[in-house]
Amino acid sequence: MNPATPAAVDSAVNILLQSIFNENRNTLEAESKTRSSSYRKDTKTHASSLAHVDDHVEAIKLTLDSVQRQLLQKISTLRTEHNRMIPLHQLPIEIFIRIISDALAPLRTLGRSRSTCLSRLVRFSPVCKRWKDVIEGTPSFWTIIDILDPPAIISAAISRSESRPLNIIAISSGMMQLVSHFHTFCHPDKLNQFITTAITVSPRWRSIQLVVPSSEKASAVMNAPAPIMKSLDLESRRPIRVGFSNGGVAFQGTDPQLRRVRLHCVAIPWDSYLLRGLRDLSISGLETFAPSCEETLAILKACPGLVALNLSLKPAATVESPKKATPLTLAELQSLSFSLNPSFALTLFETIRLPSIRFVHLHLNFSSDLDHILFPKLIQHAQSLFSVVFRKNYSLFITVYSGDSLHWTCKPDQTSRGGRKFEITTQYKPASETLECLVETLLNRFTPEFVEVYFDCPRRLRLSTFLEVFDGVDCVNTILVSGCDLDPLLTYMSCPTASLQWGFPKLERLTVYACNYNPLNLLSMVEARYGQEVQGSSIPYNQPELPPPLKSITISHADGGANRDILALVEDILGPDCLQYDEDADC
Repeated sequence: MNPATPAAVDSAVNILLQSIFNENRNTLEAESKTRSSSYRKDTKTHASSLAHVDDHVEAIKLTLDSVQRQLLQKISTLRTEHNRMIPLHQLPIEIFIRIISDALAPLRTLGRSRSTCLSRLVRFSPVCKRWKDVIEGTPSFWTIIDILDPPAIISAAISRSESRPLNIIAISSGMMQLVSHFHTFCHPDKLNQFITTAITVSPRWRSIQLVVPSSEKASAVMNAPAPIMKSLDLESRRPIRVGFSNGGVAFQGTDPQLRRVRLHCVAIPWDSYLLRGLRDLSISGLETFAPSCEETLAILKACPGLVALNLSLKPAATVESPKKATPLTLAELQSLSFSLNPSFALTLFETIRLPSIRFVHLHLNFSSDLDHILFPKLIQHAQSLFSVVFRKNYSLFITVYSGDSLHWTCKPDQTSRGGRKFEITTQYKPASETLECLVETLLNRFTPEFVEVYFDCPRRLRLSTFLEVFDGVDCVNTILVSGCDLDPLLTYMSCPTASLQWGFPKLERLTVYACNYNPLNLLSMVEARYGQEVQGSSIPYNQPELPPPLKSITISHADGGANRDILALVEDILGPDCLQYDEDADC
């Protein structure tokens, strides 16, 4: 019988119980006869009999305790043998450790969640003795010290990790925008105590990700010895400046070989040796203490091997541009993210060369008339970058948020492999002007495989100002409209435009949400594009060839007051399953 089955276990336990009973039965009978004889010989006093009874009861209890101990010991032995037969436990210890490490990997890379690596380890340990021994005896499992763990677990981790390098976490990577939320579940006293504990093991820091509550705490961190640290990530809720003691020397002169530095609302001396030889650099959230253009270029010059660069400084951080700088090539830079005022961004673009760029995100704020004048020059430089990121086969997504905000995103198409992206976001500049410039410099010169346009606008915004920009653009496949007056779009699509083409001639899908429109305009647009004569109108002599049929029109939460008769006519023309509207659409 297979001892791993429930029936086998029950049988083994019964055999054990029987053997234990047989081992103790003779002893119990002999002791009982002896005590019975003693009771007959000594019956003169009641107290003596009671004493013998008590002794007999105590002997029975001791015997039962012994039986229980032997039973539990033998059950434990059975369980151990059963666990050994599990295929997972027959693997070499190195493979078993690798399996647990891979199971913990998502907790190291995902955003903040309720689980941490150490809390998951604590839940793994009680599975069985083998798991407990392996987990507690593997130092590499205990090298992530997280503020969300209780102090007792943190203390145990520091001990069990032995002398291994430690990763200190008081906030997850990528959560800069959630720093204020972090303070809602992490009490300041707990944060201060965690930083104090972390500083005691600073010689073992491999990386730190800390929210610092004050410049004093930031200075304490920066002045702790950290000879093997590779990654420094400091964040603050408000802009702070950190000075170095000992004549401007950080980390007590232990000279950590940093490869990654991320500072959010934390300013350090911008000529520090810490900002040299980096592979990943991010400076964000600063205004008053922001580095100047000259200081920024000096940092980039000291980091020729940069792979990722993020500069996100508040718009008011206007800094005088330096004189014409010597061109600087960052040959390995693949990811570039700028959130700057246009004059700052233009100075950097005129100086740096990026032959290997794969990801570009530009967030530009136009707060002055001078900034508006610089936009065409910025787009010329963006065009040069775009030709490196995408040479062919890309999809374009355009989102108009309001009259002065626009988002332009280019991604690989479905036939290309990922890793490349090009984004431009503009604010405080007329979106129609931005769109016109981008269409002329990028869309018309680098034709995408797919174009989606999303008008997410308030009703006061006139769609007609944007539709004129698209006149002559024949590669738009999908249009989404939310919160607008839809009639200008329907009219634009109903007849040839000034370029003697249909409005959006290759359009396949139109999705409408919470828009006001005249249902007759919808019907007229469909009839015109499908070659059906509209009542009261005549087909122009020079009308171009009809556009391809639409694949779908979706209407949700519309205010057009369309009745079912009109929608039925539209559906008859489009064909089955091409018109969709939910029950909230007025009809």
